[in-house]
Amino acid sequence: MPDYINLKIINQLIKFISNNQMKNFLLIITLIFSSSFGFSQSNPDAEYWITYEYTPKKGMISKFEKAIAEKTKLYNNTQEMSVFTAKLTSGANAENGRYERIMPRKSIDWFLMDNSAQNKFWMDNVDKYIQNGEGPYIWSRVKELSLNFEKPEPQRYMRSLTRVMKNGNQEHFWRYLERYKQVLAKVRPEIRWAVFYLDSGGNANTVRIITTYNDIKLPQGASDGENVQEAYNEMFGDGSWKNDFQLYNESLLEWSRGQYNASFMPSLSTQ
Repeated sequence: MPDYINLKIINQLIKFISNNQMKNFLLIITLIFSSSFGFSQSNPDAEYWITYEYTPKKGMISKFEKAIAEKTKLYNNTQEMSVFTAKLTSGANAENGRYERIMPRKSIDWFLMDNSAQNKFWMDNVDKYIQNGEGPYIWSRVKELSLNFEKPEPQRYMRSLTRVMKNGNQEHFWRYLERYKQVLAKVRPEIRWAVFYLDSGGNANTVRIITTYNDIKLPQGASDGENVQEAYNEMFGDGSWKNDFQLYNESLLEWSRGQYNASFMPSLSTQ
């Protein structure tokens, strides 16, 4: 799957469908758009981040990277079309090479652009080196729960936590993150930290918490010397951290504790 969404192909297909088949075809298209673009109905002013994941074929990593670099240089050389690439450094998929392409800060209008030239280049020059691809995953950034994430300043490293909430009351989950963000702002004022929820592409209860950093020894940035848990209790009452964190964990599905590290790859990203 190319690392963008193409609408022109769908429009071309419609032109070639006969009148007798049009009704069924439009039903199919409606279903496709309901699943792929349903997020547009929820918050048209949201900031969307689109991600894809790729594993190159065995022995094809260098060719895959070269093709990605060329594609990025040709078609992702502006802020509007920017894309960043990270490579997994931990987990079962890291050994054979697992890459994530991240398209940040997109509006609804971005999804309506004609990307047919990119599509052709991808299919001709990149797709042949890919063993497995996933996406697009459409994420919406929760701006109220983000710290120092407004400007496009890629860092050398990224830590990603994935959490899946249980159905039902999710108040405890969001309350903990809201309070935790306030604590981080106090004791880790330089941290680059953001929360995203999955708007389209999977389980709607999925949340992703991202931290990016340049110093591998200080992933949360410089500290003011105060312990996070102590600051939490100071701000919200004695024992509040233990209680809130327990309720936060109880709101999650047991298996949903995924976390991995990745390194930013400037040569495969918008400069």
